[in-house]
Amino acid sequence: MSGSWKDIEQHWIKLRDQSSFDLNIPCVAINKDGDLYETTLWGLTNHIDIPLMLSKQLLFSYLELVITRGEEAAQTEIKQLSAIEVHTFFDELQKFNNRSHSEKFCTVNDVIKAIDIAQDGYNKNPRKMLIVQLGELRADLLLASPPSNDGRN
Repeated sequence: MSGSWKDIEQHWIKLRDQSSFDLNIPCVAINKDGDLYETTLWGLTNHIDIPLMLSKQLLFSYLELVITRGEEAAQTEIKQLSAIEVHTFFDELQKFNNRSHSEKFCTVNDVIKAIDIAQDGYNKNPRKMLIVQLGELRADLLLASPPSNDGRN
């Protein structure tokens, strides 16, 4: 946990120096008490309640494919894997996304939306970091510029 924007300067420099966009892209989560946490896009999944039946490895692969090929193509490609495991995965994913919002973040669809926003920020010059403001029942997603010139170069 970091106490201020200046404390996460190195996190911004990691974003600046990242050679490609993937689930290891740094971002920041701010909890309801205002504490800043350095995390990654994959780390955002720690802020959602993932059912035990949902394979974390398949979820990681699915989100990586969403980044490289888009959501529809990712679903098609994942479905070509082991039929039973994939059927269970998409079944659980659908149930999870349909049920009421988690107390932590929301759903996998919200993580996908966060990834899309982060990718927009990654493509800007200077790069902008995804900031996730966690609330009681939902999260606000925004892009922010580096706090100093060190993160801009």
